[in-house]
Amino acid sequence: MTEPMPLSQFLSAPADDVTQRRADVPVLGVLPIGAAEFSGVRYRIPEGYLSREVRGRKMRTVAELFDEFAAAFQFPYYFGENKDAFDECLRDLDEFVEAAMGYVVVVRNAALMLDREPGERAWFAEAMTDAAASWDKRGIPFRVVLQDATPPGLPVVPLTLDPETRKM
Repeated sequence: MTEPMPLSQFLSAPADDVTQRRADVPVLGVLPIGAAEFSGVRYRIPEGYLSREVRGRKMRTVAELFDEFAAAFQFPYYFGENKDAFDECLRDLDEFVEAAMGYVVVVRNAALMLDREPGERAWFAEAMTDAAASWDKRGIPFRVVLQDATPPGLPVVPLTLDPETRKM
């Protein structure tokens, strides 16, 4: 099993020197904590980052996932509700949400995400990884923090709250 990574490290910006950036920087992380404690995660996201919370129980199919992300990130009215349009919107967040020093998707009840279409979880992981790679080219982190349990089939790194911030 992979050693847990502190949330602050997971959310940190890529290295300034492009040659030092690692291709294996994790994009999906799971924080195995309850709902009440997870509510505080938004306050641990670095200043200047933009975070949006989505609900796994509202994203049990790909169509529902599109709806939840579109609402949370205010996708433009012309969002085509298909995978290519979804990918494009994730790459262009700075054009219609706002420019930020980093983007964080916070997923509550993550185990329920795509549970009615589990074969689509690999696509979701790829979409998040592709979005992160696109943002990384601009020196901007894009990360996904899952609450509680990992949906089967998602490649995640286990996360921990930083010791100094856990005492809230």
